[in-house]
This record gives sequence, structure tokens and C-alpha cells, in this order.
Amino acid sequence: MTQIMQTLYPEKLESYLQQNGVPPIMLVFGDDLLLRNDALSSIRKHLASDDLERVHWLQSKDFDWQQLSSGEQSMSLFGNLRLIELELPENKPGREGSVALTEYAQSQAESEVLIVIGDRLKKETQNSRWFKALAEHGPLVRTQSPDKSQLPAFIHQRAQRYQLTLAAGVPEKLSDWFEGNLLALDQELSKWQLLTNDGVITEDFLKNSIDDVSRFSVFALQESIQQQDFEGALHRLDRLLDEENDFHRLIWILQREVQLLSSLQKSQQTKTDTTALFRQFMIWPNQQPGYHSRAAQLNQQTLLDAQRLVERIEAALKLDSGESPLILTTHLLSLLCCSNADAISQALSELNHGIEPNEQFVHL
Repeated sequence: MTQIMQTLYPEKLESYLQQNGVPPIMLVFGDDLLLRNDALSSIRKHLASDDLERVHWLQSKDFDWQQLSSGEQSMSLFGNLRLIELELPENKPGREGSVALTEYAQSQAESEVLIVIGDRLKKETQNSRWFKALAEHGPLVRTQSPDKSQLPAFIHQRAQRYQLTLAAGVPEKLSDWFEGNLLALDQELSKWQLLTNDGVITEDFLKNSIDDVSRFSVFALQESIQQQDFEGALHRLDRLLDEENDFHRLIWILQREVQLLSSLQKSQQTKTDTTALFRQFMIWPNQQPGYHSRAAQLNQQTLLDAQRLVERIEAALKLDSGESPLILTTHLLSLLCCSNADAISQALSELNHGIEPNEQFVHL
């Protein structure tokens, strides 16, 4: 009889391991690196012994799946406990891998523990034969990043690990700074534990002791555009470029925004259903009202100007047209974030202040 898959969240993992020990197979899936590392550390700690042999395999194009079936033979030679951490970067082991994992689940080696590690879990993966076969022998640990609304509470709990107390307003401030990079947050909390005398983190402490170490993914830039936060969008663009991100990746997000808003505006005008459009651009239901509102606010000429700017940015990057990609991108952000022409003109005037005339923003 097939067992029902057991799902754990990081805060329950330690209790589970204390009560049940480490099962022969575990699945650790989620998009947050800090929570994933925490889960793996807990499992390793419960297996810690002088006889433990730990190997970490990262699936690649030429990955040798025969290693799984040969594990039992190698154990018979050395006789010690073996921990295999198998990381699937895209959650897709392929046909050969699917067969190998299914067969392993049916006859896994004694004195061996397998942890399969992946990114955010989708139904397609969860319903696959190999995943279900593995889940019969151990729980799924979901290590997904908390929602923005849950971040302050998460940060407060994380601070308690370092005997730190966060004053009112501090968890919310840290949520803005560290959303998308909880690993950096944890590093800062560890440092602050050594820097404070009373263990209390106030807003004044933050101002005096921290450089803005916020790390943003390209999708956080998208969030600023949705909120019409021009200043925030520029800040996130600056942080992304400081981290030496490929400019082409950043432009892809902006191009995607322009395409979506243009298509959505046409759908609104023709009163056609937008369900397929949102599915195509992978927009979550809670984001859709904001996109509807934004498409209705922007006039058609603004979106045409935005499309032309995207083309000019691509020409500057690929054809060395002589224009500055950064200036053009900042101009594009002003179009997408500001509601009216006066606001755009004012924003561009402020940005042009102190810039050499031959480098200033050009009006379309």
C-alpha cells in the first residue's frame, strides 16, 4: 500500500529527527538557500559519527547515474555509514535519472542515507514516479522563502537564535533590506551578536553600524515597478549592477514588463480574457490586480516609447550604438514607474542635474 507523503517545514525538522532519527531517504526542496543549509546541517548533525562518509553530487549533463546502484558494493568494502547528498539544479533527473532513483527507492543500500535536494517544488515534479517512490521512504522538507508578509516574524525568530532583541520597526526594515537573501541576513545577525552590549537592535543601531547590504534579484526590480516606486527601482538597479549582474539579464526583466503591460492594455481595450496572458508571463493571482491597474494608468504612447527604449538599449548593448545603456535604462524606469508626463519630466530633470550635457537624458 502506498504511503501518504509526509511534509515537514524547517521549524519542525529538528523535532522530527529527534523523535524518528534520520530515515533512509529524505527530500529537501525549496528556493531559500539559508533554510536549505539549515535543513542539511540538522540532518548531518543527527548522523554525525567517526564512521560517516559524506558525498555531495551535483547533477550535470554527463552525470553518472550508475553511482547510485554501485553504492551498496562500495559499502561492503568499507563498512561505514554513507550520506549521499544529490542536488538536482532543475528538479529534473531526466529519463535515466528517473529510472535510477526509482530503482534505488525499491532496493536502497543498507548503511546508506540519500538526500535529494532541489529548488522550488512544482506539481509536475511532485507527481512524478521517481519522486513518489522516494517519498515512500522519508519526508519532504520544504525550504521555501517566506512570503513578504511573513518575513518580519521570521526575522524576529531568527534573531532570537543569536540572543538578539529587535526593537519596533526593525524587523520590517530588515525585511526590505534582505528580502530574497536571507543568508546575508543571517550573517549580519551573527555579526551583530558580537557588536551589541545588551543584545538590542534599534533603528539607530542599524543606521550607525550597517551599510545597506540589501541584495535583490532581478524580480525585486519588477516589484518596484509594480509599486511605481521610482526611487526604489533605481536603488535596486544600482545594487544589482554593484553585484556585477549581466546587464542583459536586467534588460530581459524590463522587456518582459513592457511586453506584458502592452499586451494587457490591448486585452483591456478589446475586453478579452487575460487568464492565458498571466499564465504565459507566470504572474501570480495576488499580483494580477496591480498589473490591471498599471496597464489602465499608462497611456498607449508611453508604452510605445518604452518599447522604443528597450530597442535602443538592446542596440547599445549588442551593436555598440554609442548610447549609454544605464542612462537609457533609467529613462525606461521613469516611464514605467511614473504616472504622468509631468512626473516623468520632473524625474528626468532631477536625474540630469550635474550630468554633462552630452550625457543627459534625451526626450523621446
